[in-house]
Amino acid sequence: MKQILAIMAIATMAGMMVGAASINNLATGSDAKSIFKANKCDKCHTVESQGVERNGAPPPGKTPPDLSGVGLKHNADWIKGWLMKEEELNGKKHLKKWTGSDDDLATVSKWLAAQKKK
Repeated sequence: MKQILAIMAIATMAGMMVGAASINNLATGSDAKSIFKANKCDKCHTVESQGVERNGAPPPGKTPPDLSGVGLKHNADWIKGWLMKEEELNGKKHLKKWTGSDDDLATVSKWLAAQKKK
């Protein structure tokens, strides 16, 4: 009986560690960061908290925001809608509609929602 309890305790702790690692990976997700860059989001946007620098010239007369704190205001579902031009912010829609896969959109949206640095 003690062995079963010990195994259950170890399994529970392992699960908690995996969960904590998943939350950390969500915020720093290298997969999401590479998807963000592959879809040229860094052409306009920075995510300074994650070391993502602008890799292009933003549209003339516009300064797209750094997305390090976007998760403080918006959740993944809203971000997904914004990137699909289904949501508005201050009466405007995102400049470019997402053209990547649905899975990549979900990954990037969750990653951006996890960005909560001011």
